Amino acid sequence: MGMAASQARLLTITARMHDVELKAQAIENAKVQLATQRDDVYEDYIEKLDAKKIQVAVGNNGLTRTYVDATFQSVCTYDPSRTQQYALKMADTGKIVVPEDVYDVYTNGGFSNDKYAFAWAMLGLEENFSWNLDDGSYGGREGMALGVGTDERGEDSIEDWDGKEKSLLMTDVEEYVYDNIVTANDVYGLSKLKEDFENAQSISEKRDAYYAYREKLYSYYGGDIYNYMILDKSDPDNKTIGGNVEKEFVNKDWADTKSKFDYYVRLFEEIHNAGGCVSISSVSPDGNTGNEWFNMVVGSGQMLIDMWVDNKTGWKETSVATSSSNNYLQEVSDEADLKKAEAEYEHELSIINNKDKKFDQDLKKLETERSALKTEMDSVKKVKEDNIERTFGIFS
Repeated sequence: MGMAASQARLLTITARMHDVELKAQAIENAKVQLATQRDDVYEDYIEKLDAKKIQVAVGNNGLTRTYVDATFQSVCTYDPSRTQQYALKMADTGKIVVPEDVYDVYTNGGFSNDKYAFAWAMLGLEENFSWNLDDGSYGGREGMALGVGTDERGEDSIEDWDGKEKSLLMTDVEEYVYDNIVTANDVYGLSKLKEDFENAQSISEKRDAYYAYREKLYSYYGGDIYNYMILDKSDPDNKTIGGNVEKEFVNKDWADTKSKFDYYVRLFEEIHNAGGCVSISSVSPDGNTGNEWFNMVVGSGQMLIDMWVDNKTGWKETSVATSSSNNYLQEVSDEADLKKAEAEYEHELSIINNKDKKFDQDLKKLETERSALKTEMDSVKKVKEDNIERTFGIFS
């Protein structure tokens, strides 16, 4: 092989060597990127393994307790099987997030401070029920439409009472129960509380007597009030249980209805003390209020959870972290999500490993090619050196 041919061949081999080394370097860089991807996939997998979901207890019978995923429906609506009553509260405004029907009744009902009228309305009973009798008794006012604690024009709230002659202690139905049932055997001292209300000289005294009277009236005579609330409103003389009466809904027994009534009484107190409420549609326009949404709004601190404790304590803020045996909230791993996360991790890892194996195979081929080129380069260099030695040996 001539010197020119050897030199040309050597240049060709050198170019191919550089090309092989460049490809190998690119593959090495890709392997580094794969290692980063593998780390990212693993971190994502670990994060999903650590993910928790909130659950709420239902059906607590003795030592038996069942938990269901916490959603707006399962936590913030009436459910007789749920052990505790909860409410979601906006962290920024403090207002309570409620279902659409609750928002409509509270906002448009005009109940002022009358939590009982609100509860009747939520049960589907006509909150301004009164008998329009000719003699004016038990019907001279518009019943609960005014709201107890307002004056006869319905203008002043309980905080603005300016005279006992303008303030109402009872609705028409409550007054009828008092006159015909309570006074017959007043073993709970309601007449004394009624006198305290009527004789109060200050707004604070009247307010205290008002709350004390109605709390006791509903504690002991709620069933009697209910019985008259569901009578046929078209018959002013029908004040006897039985006969031609119109029941407003399926649950006719007060024992079956009381828990729902109490639920809405407490919910009214929560809304009233919070300064109002917002509808669930305003905070979740897309209608998604399931467990993922619930975990997100609570976990991010966007919303807080309030819990009803008892009549003395009322409502207080709670959380899963501070949950106790009386709270019935828990945070658990989602088994379905864990299996999904594991499957996704194995799938992504398999893709990465296959790519890594392919890169190793390509590197091996390039190394084989580079080794062959190196051998050929050494051979061409040897030929070139021999040619030089023979050619210039003539002149020596």
